[in-house]
Amino acid sequence: MRQHLPPPPAPDAHAALRAAMHALSPLPDAEWAFFSSHVRDRSFAIGDFLFRERAPAIDAHFIVHGLVRIYQSGDGTEFVRGFDFENRFVAMYGALLTGDPSHLNVQALEQVRTLSFPASLLHQLYDRHACWERFGRRMLEQKLLQWQDKESRFRTLTPEAHYRLLVTRQSPLLGRVPLHQLAAYLQITPETLSRIRARVHRAAAPVPDAARRRVAAPAT
Repeated sequence: MRQHLPPPPAPDAHAALRAAMHALSPLPDAEWAFFSSHVRDRSFAIGDFLFRERAPAIDAHFIVHGLVRIYQSGDGTEFVRGFDFENRFVAMYGALLTGDPSHLNVQALEQVRTLSFPASLLHQLYDRHACWERFGRRMLEQKLLQWQDKESRFRTLTPEAHYRLLVTRQSPLLGRVPLHQLAAYLQITPETLSRIRARVHRAAAPVPDAARRRVAAPAT
């Protein structure tokens, strides 16, 4: 991984991190001060890895800005599992519990800036104050709901219906993820995704007034 010296942490980045954590569990000032003293500002260039398969997963990250892809590799093939972006936490949650290496790759698709902290710190925090147990529980609940939503989409929706749902939800992935990466995520070829996009955009395009009048005119 190429190393980059980040600028000093910006107060607004720390405020965003605290707000995201507060949404899961209010943190007393003393607990936030202790936690934030362990936070580091990190920068990743396009192509850099936050996590690698079979490598130790020693940090957790809060994405300040940028986009990452999450994938597994096997037999020369990459299996795209998802993406994460601003104001989300990225960590190998299983590795936190077991101490095993990461089972996923997390790679920057854009210039990425994170606030990171040692994953092992969470075990220490649980013994400090009840707010951290609530934080950990709510974090896992949130990830479980996200996993259930994703699993349901892939189990019940066709790739076209899945893409239409992303459009309906105004997913930020649509304007930022490269076409071939989004196609791999939807488990289709880029050519198939291009055809789906064309159909969806044609259906969403406003009909010109002249065309509406032609449709509405009675047959002669």
